[in-house]
Amino acid sequence: MTTKNKIYLFLSILVLLLTFVGIFQNFDTIHFIGFETEIIWIPIWIAIVVLPLLNLYEIAVNQDDYSKYYWLSLFCNVISIFFILRHFKIELLNL
Repeated sequence: MTTKNKIYLFLSILVLLLTFVGIFQNFDTIHFIGFETEIIWIPIWIAIVVLPLLNLYEIAVNQDDYSKYYWLSLFCNVISIFFILRHFKIELLNL
């Protein structure tokens, strides 16, 4: 199972790069579940929801092993979430 942590890290870095591509480039606009969005954001949104949950699960289950790859991929996911929140102007802490 040593490849699973590297796969999660690779996917997290890929999603981070796709986030930057989605922010700085324009793509075709489609209607998806009542929303009008660019086509690149659909896999990014799915990965942003799924990958952090998988990383947290692996960190919680594998407490005996030092899981630096899972922590690095979780850090990449948090950075991606931060940039997506900034790009779409979503204010979670509107005081």
